[in-house]
Amino acid sequence: MTEQQIQPLVIGPDEGRELPVIGRVAVSGAQTGGAFELIDFRGNAACPPPHIHREREECIQVLEGQFTFTIGTEEFEVEPGTWVYVPRGTRHGFRASADARALILVTPAGLEGFFAELGGGLADGTPTQELRARLKGRFDSVPA
Repeated sequence: MTEQQIQPLVIGPDEGRELPVIGRVAVSGAQTGGAFELIDFRGNAACPPPHIHREREECIQVLEGQFTFTIGTEEFEVEPGTWVYVPRGTRHGFRASADARALILVTPAGLEGFFAELGGGLADGTPTQELRARLKGRFDSVPA
């Protein structure tokens, strides 16, 4: 078995896979050999309630708008330019303003499918609670 050759990337500002209601996958796990994925999150329709990833870390940079992060049992109101690091096993979630934008780095990759199913369902009009119940426990995202 031969190891897959990972190629360098240069990604333009509008490139990547669109995720309805969520934003876009700027760099996919397939492009990085599973090392990480980068989500360009936009808006506030798909803000995640508190949850835990047992196998993944997240690092989020707030680019625009206002965010309130839940980390453990504490809440933090943050502004553009703020970085938030969430180690695996940490309860977290966030709320954001309508003009929100953030980069979400997930390592190792593995949440892209979650974002795609959530965004597609929201775009189709599926109620948020129904979607979250359908996704519960999948993609290493456990409600907490």
